[in-house]
Amino acid sequence: MKQALIPLRRIRREQALSQEVVAQALGVKTTTYSKLERGVIQLTVERLHELASLFGLSPEALLTYGRPEEATPPPKPAANNITYIPVHAQAGFLDLHADQRTVDAAITFSIPTFTEPHLYMISVEGDSMYPTVTPGAFVIIREVEDTRLIKWGEPHVVVTTDGRVIKRVLKHRDAQQVTLYSDNNALYQPYDIPKSSILSLWQLLGSLSKSFVPQHIFRGTLPS
Repeated sequence: MKQALIPLRRIRREQALSQEVVAQALGVKTTTYSKLERGVIQLTVERLHELASLFGLSPEALLTYGRPEEATPPPKPAANNITYIPVHAQAGFLDLHADQRTVDAAITFSIPTFTEPHLYMISVEGDSMYPTVTPGAFVIIREVEDTRLIKWGEPHVVVTTDGRVIKRVLKHRDAQQVTLYSDNNALYQPYDIPKSSILSLWQLLGSLSKSFVPQHIFRGTLPS
């Protein structure tokens, strides 16, 4: 078996083994093993398995040792996997009142980094999640169909019988409740709601914004 690409010497040295030790384990002379390392003697299938066992590798791993792994191309997004829900339709859609989730004037598109199917984009009002999400931004969301699968601590659109908010959803000591937390905690305090009041729940996966800096920080001049 041709083994010119198998770096036997490198493997042996990385495992702090001498040629004498390896030769003794194989039951051959040191000069014979040296010729194996240099490719002077061809490697048989039996010898390949012996060396693999000695080095603690599979025969396949020994044959490919040190070769760069082929880069796996990033997954391609499904065509038009994101649906933008216009402002006038957001309320009914998020409240599950939309007829079979169809919305007039909805726009579908795709973004390379968002590859999952059945994603939606809505606009954001209010500043309760500032600076994580700025007012006027657009967020990519995915519906959480089972509240047992909530990603605790992540921002969500929470639709309840009292309205819609964007908050981080935190665990509550009572399994029948959750705590809603605002990143803008100087103005908005955490509060608890029963899970039974949740009409729908949507995890935020990302946001898009036309604003580079909050206006109330930079008003055209450097801060003093």
